Amino acid sequence: ALTQRYILTLLFFETNEFNTWDVCADLNTNDDVDECENVEEDDTRRFLSQTSECDWYGITCDVDGSIVSIDLSDNGLRNTIPPEIGQLSSLQHLTLRKNRLSSTLPTTIGLLTNLETLNLNNNRIEGPMPTEIGSMTKLQILDVGKNDMDGPMSPEMFTSSNLEHLDLSGNDFVGPLPTEMFTSTINLVFVDLTGNPIGGSIPTELKYLTQLTSLEMGSADLTGTLPGEIFQTTDIVTSNRVTSMLETLSLEGNSLNGSLPEELFNVATSLRILDLGINDFTGELSENAGNLLQLEQLLLWYNNFDGSIPSTLGSLTLLEIMSLDNNQFNGTMPPEVCNLVTSASNSGGGDAGSLIFLASDCKDDDEEDNMPFVECSCCHSCQ
Repeated sequence: ALTQRYILTLLFFETNEFNTWDVCADLNTNDDVDECENVEEDDTRRFLSQTSECDWYGITCDVDGSIVSIDLSDNGLRNTIPPEIGQLSSLQHLTLRKNRLSSTLPTTIGLLTNLETLNLNNNRIEGPMPTEIGSMTKLQILDVGKNDMDGPMSPEMFTSSNLEHLDLSGNDFVGPLPTEMFTSTINLVFVDLTGNPIGGSIPTELKYLTQLTSLEMGSADLTGTLPGEIFQTTDIVTSNRVTSMLETLSLEGNSLNGSLPEELFNVATSLRILDLGINDFTGELSENAGNLLQLEQLLLWYNNFDGSIPSTLGSLTLLEIMSLDNNQFNGTMPPEVCNLVTSASNSGGGDAGSLIFLASDCKDDDEEDNMPFVECSCCHSCQ
């Protein structure tokens, strides 16, 4: 108990150098009114109080008095995480998101072999991911999004077969994605790599992530086509096909090209959000897009799709947002789609449908007579 109390004291002094803690700081270092002022016997919750450290704000202990959770989110922490934190051998959850922590992660973090949650989202942490993280085989949530980290997407990030939630967004990690992502961490449910310069093409091995419900890789310098194989989810052990569970696919802001694969519309029928905006996709939009009956958002803006808009999109009765603008579509917006905006008729008088925003290239510009034009009486936005 003395050791863990000492480590918490180090954590406090290291991250409160300028008296920036918002909640339950030591009375000697922060005289501002905070949450502790409104809690009965509030002084017991303050860091450095004479009571057990298990009673301090954001600290949870097990029945044996060992610290199992630290949650000091959005509390004004600055500077670095002290390396001594690696001695908290019973720690299962470390959540320090929405602070101003900086410098690099201590390599001793790899000593936390019982850790299940590491959430450092929205700080100012720099440098590469310590390779020692590969020792954390119980890790279920790894969230270091919105930091200043860099370096390779190392295999050590993908050693825990228990990993379900991976958020590396808003950093400068570079690709390629390591093979271990598709062989070890095959139970991933949520993956967000947005804003990292991963580069290269989308790996077809993503099909082995059979539990994946959300894949976000926007602004990741991706090139090439969208491979249909990634929607044909396959058990890596038995090689048997399994039903795709993908609900969110966001690839906005890359340099992807070519036509969309039919597997997207025929296999990934659980999709709720499909964001392929700001790419270089071409070709006509398949009639089979009407198979995505769970779809709530369809974002295809700023591509080079052409041809007519398929009437089968009118089958998407859960659709709330559809952006088709800044493409090469032509013809007339199908009445089946307009019925999603106004369920009775395009001229009003009926109940509002599910579609609250519809955009297409329907701006009538006499100076650009040669430009593709979509006649649309129900669009909310015309480009």
